[in-house]
Amino acid sequence: MLNRHYPTIKFTAEFADKEINLLDTTVFKGERFNKKAILDIRSHLKPTETSQYTHFSSCHPPGFRKRFIKGEALRLVRTNSSAKSFLENINQFKARLRARDHPSGLVERITSEVKFSAMKSALQQRQRVRKKFVTHFITRSKRFCLI
Repeated sequence: MLNRHYPTIKFTAEFADKEINLLDTTVFKGERFNKKAILDIRSHLKPTETSQYTHFSSCHPPGFRKRFIKGEALRLVRTNSSAKSFLENINQFKARLRARDHPSGLVERITSEVKFSAMKSALQQRQRVRKKFVTHFITRSKRFCLI
C-alpha cells in the first residue's frame, strides 16, 4: 500500500523464524537464545555495499584516518555479540582498508586498540565534557576576547 504513495521508494517486509536484518545488523536466534532466551546480533552488509572507504592518499588530516578506523572498529564491537563474528568482521574491514591502500601496520595498530572484551564499555554512553572556547576578535584599534 505504501509503495503506491511513494513510487521512488520501495517498502519491503521480511518475516523469519531464525534471523532478520535490521539496518546494519542481523538479529538472530543463536546459542544464547537456546540457553537464556537472548537474541544475538552480528554486523550485516547490504548487497549494495561497495566499501568505498576514503583512499589513504586523500587529503585528509592524519587524525581523521585514525578516528575513522577506530570508530568503525568500535561500531563492529557494538554490532557483534560474539567474539567469532567480531573477528570475522574486523578482518574483512582490514582487508577492505588495505584494498584502499591503507598501510597494514597502521591498520593493525589502530584496530588492535579495540578489543571485543571491552564491549560493555563500548556500549556505555559517555558524558561529553564541554570545553570553553576562547574566540579572539581583533579590530584595527582594539583586541576583544569572547569567552
